Amino acid sequence: MLLLTAMWEAASRFGVVPARDFPPATVILKTFLEDVQTSSLLNSVKESLSAWALGLAIVTVTAVPIGLAVGSLRVLDRATQLLIELVRPIPTVALLPLLILLYGTGLQLALVLVVLAAFWPLLIQTIYGVRDVDPVTLDTGRSYGLGGVRQYWHIVIPSSLPYVATGMRLAATIALVVAIAASLIAGGSGLGAAISNAAGSGASDLMYARILVAGLLGLAVTTVFLRLERRLLRWHHSHREVPA
Repeated sequence: MLLLTAMWEAASRFGVVPARDFPPATVILKTFLEDVQTSSLLNSVKESLSAWALGLAIVTVTAVPIGLAVGSLRVLDRATQLLIELVRPIPTVALLPLLILLYGTGLQLALVLVVLAAFWPLLIQTIYGVRDVDPVTLDTGRSYGLGGVRQYWHIVIPSSLPYVATGMRLAATIALVVAIAASLIAGGSGLGAAISNAAGSGASDLMYARILVAGLLGLAVTTVFLRLERRLLRWHHSHREVPA
């Protein structure tokens, strides 16, 4: 990373690339440090993160229960399989003109886009998690007298949690990308709009600085969810440390 930064700095300083379009890395870093202290950027980040957090919460409380039900009940699986396979591949961007007409270009639009985009990875991962429960484990539970509800609580849900955790991490990342991109494409006052405004005004150093903010937010989200996953699933063999 340091090497790439140094190469960027040298290429810009010595005219290998036009400094107007690719300012030196040190100039971008200086602009970044100044910009993160301004209320305008903080308000833009706050709006994008609000859409991300609220959308992810809605996705979690809907996709996980639906995924558990669809993965467990064969009748429900057959009834929804065609609908899921039909709706899931539709790009969220394809619905953007309709959604702008319905919700405008503010927080509500970003929220709807986040829910539509992040719902599917969490739903599919939850369904696969339930389907991947070891039948031998289920038979063992029955032999120890575990009934339907207790078997579901003590075997099915814990066995599917690694899949759900992966789905949560994927959904969180997708939700953040969409929350930022919503205002970048449709306008508004989110971080994407702040990036677009900087680019439109010709302030390339400010544009790159705000792109850096978006990248750091993405890194933070991924890191937090990975650490939560490892901590909450430390009992699972996929996260258990094997002694050397």
